[in-house]
Amino acid sequence: MGLLCALIGLALFLYGLPACLGREGGGFILSLFGRIEREQQAQLEHSFRQVRSRWTLVRLLEKHDDVLHRLCGWLGIDRKKTEETLQRLRLKVSVPEIALVRVVCLILIASALLHLIASTYAEHSLHLANSLPLVASLILYLLPSWLLDWADKRVKGEIREQVPVFFSIVLALVEAGMPLQSAVKETARRFDARLGYEMARLEVEEKRLGNWRKALEELAFRWEVDALTTIALEMNEAVSKGVSIASMLAAQVEEQVRQLEDEAATRMNRLNIRLLPFVIILMGVPLLFLVIGPVLIGIEDRL
Repeated sequence: MGLLCALIGLALFLYGLPACLGREGGGFILSLFGRIEREQQAQLEHSFRQVRSRWTLVRLLEKHDDVLHRLCGWLGIDRKKTEETLQRLRLKVSVPEIALVRVVCLILIASALLHLIASTYAEHSLHLANSLPLVASLILYLLPSWLLDWADKRVKGEIREQVPVFFSIVLALVEAGMPLQSAVKETARRFDARLGYEMARLEVEEKRLGNWRKALEELAFRWEVDALTTIALEMNEAVSKGVSIASMLAAQVEEQVRQLEDEAATRMNRLNIRLLPFVIILMGVPLLFLVIGPVLIGIEDRL
């Protein structure tokens, strides 16, 4: 049974193998107009992220959305959350590819489990070495979700820490007399960090949504960072009402800096509590010998 599962997995892999050596029909495009049309189509696909996958199984899942939806439900993949995470991180990975990886891992898990049962039945005992393939298959099955969650949390943390610095620069430019939108664009152009890159993309999103404020609001809700969402909503409200935004930005920046300082102090307190037993051991053992040593010497002299 283990060999049968391995053969099934190999057959699925070979069926979905990309046609690396395949050639398009018609050979090279010799016509000048045909080449121009091909370049325009390639640029259009790259702009709208419609790059066709080279895996056959992935293309089939992309064409049959209902099958992909049921497969994600069977595999325990939150499709909406995964798509939002991939869109935020701008990874060149799709949900069908993650689902296909999990299917292959399920085949490996079944093969490793059958191998473990067969080896246990033959040897009449369970060994740790026999269970290692099963453990490795389970880790591979859960690894894509773990990596996505870890990367998403890490990037969100970076943006949350960069919000006070970014908007303090924006505040300085606004107080110097620069308009808010120009201040944000100028800061994003020179802010070499994740938040700067995201803010710099507002120009592209503005063309798609038709309004810079809508693009800013959509960016804030997409990243789900409370500090960024609060500042974006208050900025849009201040711009729509035509009131001064400098006082609001100053208050929000000060509040975010205070929250980051409180969180840093809390983390240091937790770290000190965790390290306290090691400090007691490392300092207490030498002191104990310093105290017991003279006592033992005195006992030996009396004896």
